[in-house]
Amino acid sequence: MRSSGGVGPGGDVGGLVEVAPAAGLREVFRRFSPDARPLWRWLWLSLVLVVVSPLVDAGAVLLFKVLVDRVLLPRDFSAFVPVAGAFVGITLVVGGLGFAGQYLGAWVGENFLHRLRTRVFEHLHTLSVGFFDRRRLGDILSRLTGDVAAIETVVLSGIVGLVANVVKVVVFGGVVFVLDWRLALASLVAVPVFAAAARVFARRIKVASREVRRRAGSISVVAEESPGNVALIQAYGRHAA
Repeated sequence: MRSSGGVGPGGDVGGLVEVAPAAGLREVFRRFSPDARPLWRWLWLSLVLVVVSPLVDAGAVLLFKVLVDRVLLPRDFSAFVPVAGAFVGITLVVGGLGFAGQYLGAWVGENFLHRLRTRVFEHLHTLSVGFFDRRRLGDILSRLTGDVAAIETVVLSGIVGLVANVVKVVVFGGVVFVLDWRLALASLVAVPVFAAAARVFARRIKVASREVRRRAGSISVVAEESPGNVALIQAYGRHAA
């Protein structure tokens, strides 16, 4: 990105870096899928864990129905031990699946970041001197760190999170229908409200996120250039007494 001036009034550094041109999701996946392709089999395994975990967790919800119908209401505490044992077993399985999914997701994400940052770093060494004259070093470093992490969220962990949330809605929504279909239908009244709110705020969040990345680059420019200029300022005796 091109530099667009210095620090603004009140110490505002937002004007040091311009907003980068927007790119669609299709373009993002096309450019960065080669870095994720060697990790797809592990990503599929992570998706399997994400799908299985809510299915097992739904069993714990159904166990509460069994606990109320067969133990608490009839006051038959002889059935309490099997129900409690099943609940403990489900909790352990869900915890194990959650740990495995998070560990695998973190491993896949870090490997993707390593591959992408290495590729970007190698590409920087092939660019001309004019490129570095036109762009601030702090902004380049900000892109190499923060922006690359944001790309990982879109290409990998964002997909896993989306699938996880969809599966949870379907599974636990089905459980609610099994327990009480009238209550489930009543809860659907709020769906259009949440959908409209998500649509409105998604646009604002997108604009705000782009501004955050731009200002992060500007702050990196100041943080990188200011210490390097201290010796020059002191040499000319312009530092404050």
